[in-house]
Amino acid sequence: MPMKGLIWFRTDLRLDDNPALLDAIDKCDEVAGIYIFSENQWNDHNESNVKLSFLIKNLEILEKSLSNLNIPLITLNTNSFKSLPKDLNNFSVTNNINQVFWNNEFGINESKRDDLSAQILNNSNIHVSRFDDQVIYEPGILRTGQGKPFSVFTPFKRRWIENFDMNFLEIRKPSALKKSISLNNESSKIQYSKIHKVDIDLWPAGEDAAAARLSNFLELKSRDYNQSRNSPILDGTSRISPYLALGILSPRRCILEGMKLNNFELTSGNKGICKWIDEIVWREFYRNIMHSFPKVSLNKPFQDYTDSIKWRHCDNELKAFYEGRTGFPIVDAGIRQMLTEGWMHNRLRMVVAMFFTKNMLHDWRLGEEFFMKNLIDGDFSSNNGGWQWSASTGTDAAPYFRIFNPITQSQNFDPNGDFIKKFIPELKDVSLKNIHQPKQDLFSSSDYPAPMLDLKTSRLRAIEAFKTAREFNNS
Repeated sequence: MPMKGLIWFRTDLRLDDNPALLDAIDKCDEVAGIYIFSENQWNDHNESNVKLSFLIKNLEILEKSLSNLNIPLITLNTNSFKSLPKDLNNFSVTNNINQVFWNNEFGINESKRDDLSAQILNNSNIHVSRFDDQVIYEPGILRTGQGKPFSVFTPFKRRWIENFDMNFLEIRKPSALKKSISLNNESSKIQYSKIHKVDIDLWPAGEDAAAARLSNFLELKSRDYNQSRNSPILDGTSRISPYLALGILSPRRCILEGMKLNNFELTSGNKGICKWIDEIVWREFYRNIMHSFPKVSLNKPFQDYTDSIKWRHCDNELKAFYEGRTGFPIVDAGIRQMLTEGWMHNRLRMVVAMFFTKNMLHDWRLGEEFFMKNLIDGDFSSNNGGWQWSASTGTDAAPYFRIFNPITQSQNFDPNGDFIKKFIPELKDVSLKNIHQPKQDLFSSSDYPAPMLDLKTSRLRAIEAFKTAREFNNS
C-alpha cells in the first residue's frame, strides 16, 4: 500500500522553503494539499477583505504550482476553528491518509486548534508532523541568562545572533512525485464579495512575484535602507510584508538573500542590509512574545499596570480618525494610504498609532482592530506588537511620556509635504510653510478639517492617565 500524506497549508502558501511540504514529499508516495477556510474565523480575527482577495489569488497560483509536483490542492470550508479538527480528520480518514504535515502558527486559538487536530488525527491512527517555518529558532528556546523568555528586543536580537548557525539557512527545492493521489473529495470555493477599494494590482500574487519584489529591493534599495526607510515618499522599503503575512515568502529566504549581498554578515558590512534583516528578526521576536506570553493573544496588554488606564471613547473622534480627517496631515495621509493601498509605511504606522493612543487617548485595541480590518499585510503578532509598543503597553515599550509630535514627524520625514499632497489632494495648493499644520483661514475653500485636538494639552492628558494607572497599581 502506498504511503499517503496530506499537507495542511495555512500561512505558508509556497513551495520554496516549506518544511512541511519537503517532509511530506520525502516520506510519502502520494501527497495531497489542503487549505481549510472559515469565514467566521476570518471575521473573528478581523482579517481584511483585501487580504482575503489576495489569499484567493495566491491559492490559485499555489494550486497550479503544486500540480507540477503531482500534488492536488483541495479547498475545504469549515464553520470555525472548533469544527476544523473534525473536518480535517474526516477528510483524512475518507482518503486513507497515513500522515498529516503542517507548519505551526502563533496565537492561543491556533495552538488549541492544532493540538486538538493532532489529538483527533492520532486517535484515527494518523501520524502528525509539525514544523516551524516562520522563525529561525524553535519558539521559546532563546532565553535570558536567568532562563526566562526575552521581553525586550535588543537582548533578544543579541542572543539570536550569538546562536546563529549558517546551517539554519539551508534550503532545498521540492521534487515532483511519481504519481498523483486519487481523492474522494471535491474542492469547494471560498465565498468572497469585494468590499475594499484597494488597487489589488499593486500586489501581484504568487511566489514568482514575491521573489521578484525581494530581489528588486535587495539589489536596488537595501544598501540605502538605513537612510531611506523613514521617508514615506521615497518608497525605500521592501513592501514584501503581504507576502510574509500569507507565507508566500519565508523569513529564512529573506535572511539568506540579504546575507548573500552582505558577505554573509549579520552585524557588519552594509548598514542598510543589516537594518533590514533586523526587521525580519522583529517578526520573530513578536512571535516569541505571543508564544511565551499568551495573554497578548487575549486582548491583554503586556504591561499589566496599563490595564488600569482610563481610555477615552468618542465616536466622533473615532469616525474622523477612521476616515483620515483628524486635521493632522501626516496622520491623515498615513490612514488614507492604508485605505487606498491596503498598506501603510512603517514610520507612519508608529506615528498614527501613537497619535491614536496618546493624543486621542483611545484604547490601542480599537486601533489594532482598525489596522487588521484594512491591511493586506495584517499579521496578528506584528500588528499587536507594534500597537502595544506605540501605546507603551507592550514589550520594549517606550516610556509612556515619550510621545511623537506628528507635526515634527511630518517635518522630519516628509519635509516638502510630497507624501501629504499625494494622499490629501485638498491640500495640494497649500504652501510648504503651512503644509504640516494647515491654517484654516489661509485656504477657507478647502474642506480639510481643523485639528481635532491640541497637541500640548492632549500630551499632558496622556501622561497623567498613564501616571495615574501606574500609581494605582503600586498602591
